[in-house]
Amino acid sequence: MAVQAYFNYALIDPDTKMCMEVVSSTVEYPEDQLAENNLVAIPVYDEEYLFKYYINGNWYEDEAGTIPWSSSLI
Repeated sequence: MAVQAYFNYALIDPDTKMCMEVVSSTVEYPEDQLAENNLVAIPVYDEEYLFKYYINGNWYEDEAGTIPWSSSLI
C-alpha cells in the first residue's frame, strides 16, 4: 500500500508579508519555485497561519514583527 505524502505551504502576500492562504499538496516544490510563487513551506497544515506575518524567515502575529508566533500543532 502506497503512503501519500503531503507538503504544506503558506501563500504570502509579497507587499504585506501576510499569509493569505494555507495549501496542502502532494507535490514538493523546489526552493526557487516557492519564491517565484510567494509560497513558504510550513511543517503542518494549520489554518492558524492565516493572517500571520512571515518576516525575515520568522512568523509573527503583528505587521511590525514584535509578537512572535508559532503553530500550536508543532
